[in-house]
Amino acid sequence: MGDEWKENPQPANGADQPNQDDVGDIDKRLEEIKRTVVQGANEAQQRIRRVVDRASEYWQKTQTPITPQQASSEEEQRIRQLANMWSNENWRIARELGTYMNLVSWSVDEVWEITVQTRLETRTMETVTEPYTGKPLAKPQPLLPVWDYELPPVTGLKAPPSRTRLEGLDEVVACTNCNGTGRALCTTCAGRGWYVCPECKGRTKKRCNTCRGRGYVADWVQTEKKPFFKKQADNIASSMSERVSDVFDGIRQQGVPIPNPVDTDPANKGKTVPCPDCVNGEVDCSCGNGKRICETCQGAKSTFCPNCGGTGRVVRHRDIARHFDMHVQTKIVGESAIPERYLVSAGGELIYNAEVNEPLYLNVAPNGVPMDVWRATVELAEAESTPSETKATAAAGNRATASQTESRATLQVLELVRIPYTKVNYRYGNQDYTFYAYDGMGQEKFYADRYPARWDRIERLVRAISNDLMTPAQQEPAPPSNPTPGYRVRIEVPPDTPPQDDEDPMDKR
Repeated sequence: MGDEWKENPQPANGADQPNQDDVGDIDKRLEEIKRTVVQGANEAQQRIRRVVDRASEYWQKTQTPITPQQASSEEEQRIRQLANMWSNENWRIARELGTYMNLVSWSVDEVWEITVQTRLETRTMETVTEPYTGKPLAKPQPLLPVWDYELPPVTGLKAPPSRTRLEGLDEVVACTNCNGTGRALCTTCAGRGWYVCPECKGRTKKRCNTCRGRGYVADWVQTEKKPFFKKQADNIASSMSERVSDVFDGIRQQGVPIPNPVDTDPANKGKTVPCPDCVNGEVDCSCGNGKRICETCQGAKSTFCPNCGGTGRVVRHRDIARHFDMHVQTKIVGESAIPERYLVSAGGELIYNAEVNEPLYLNVAPNGVPMDVWRATVELAEAESTPSETKATAAAGNRATASQTESRATLQVLELVRIPYTKVNYRYGNQDYTFYAYDGMGQEKFYADRYPARWDRIERLVRAISNDLMTPAQQEPAPPSNPTPGYRVRIEVPPDTPPQDDEDPMDKR
């Protein structure tokens, strides 16, 4: 049987048998996977052993004691107090930074914050009409540009819009709405003098409220007599049901097909009789002909013209509309590494604050203001006070047409704030740092790109351990051919594979 199987390895039913070459490849792959796993485990073991051996050394380095420093002058003492204040306010900074840092150098400087608040005024001339009342007109005056008129003064940077009527520019003209007749078609009835009756919709008939359009009611004679209190209760319930039914009927007459759950047919309760108040459920409407006389014009088809009040003439005059907008411009003058968004929020020391009531000169600076700061202030104020042309759009109502207008600065307020700051260079933990303390005394604020972290020691320990874990282990040198006595060589044991019973001994050659 063995010889026959060797000659014909495929069975009679066509089933596939495992090939010896495939079995050999699978064994090789398994050996490679096992070798890779064993090698990775050995390398990880070496890394962990190296980290454990060096952990104590790293911890001693991170726990190196820092000696407190003593201030040698009042200015140095002030700087160390500021550093301590900064570290106490920010939990991410090392504790008692001012006490343990090595102060290298410091310098005091300042920046200036320029604020120009400008009230921009926009003037537009608008034509307005009103009914003529017979009042005599003032003496005619020439029409001037809008900025040549002296208008009432306005106080404050934020002012509400206002209108000023110009004297001597009134004109009496014929009303164009009624063509000077003083009468105009009635807008309520569209000039007809009447409108369709809303109750009967022009039919001269409307539904009877007694029988609700049925033409019959219940025969109360056949109704049994009820006690007094029950009769009163039924009357109250009937009145309430009638009100609710009227509401549903009103909704249904508006075109909404909604059923009336309260109104029940009296024919379902007993005998009925014809309704005594209507004919076939309808009664005559009070209008008589399906029309109603217009209450506005009383059937005259026209009313007094609303533009001229029936006089046929209107007075056309001109108004100057004034609109105010406030614009605030801020600029920082001075060299500093502190971002501008931090400096703007600082309070600082107010040096100059005044309204601009006279021309500003570049070479005449107020007391306590540097010349370069004042020149920047004058340039900024002049740029803000330059008239800017804007397009005034036509609005509804009295604003008739669009006109070219311009905005001018009618009020300016200058504010100069001095912001002192101190730049401090220090050393902490064998590293150099810099921080800035700015703003006035008692309201100091701090800024720094980088600073010693409060958990820096633990962070350095974790970073060192992580680097050791990520660094690949050094390959062990290959053992010599004749190892010396006492040197132990690692012996690799081949994987255990179960023997195959049907394996041919000749395949092992």
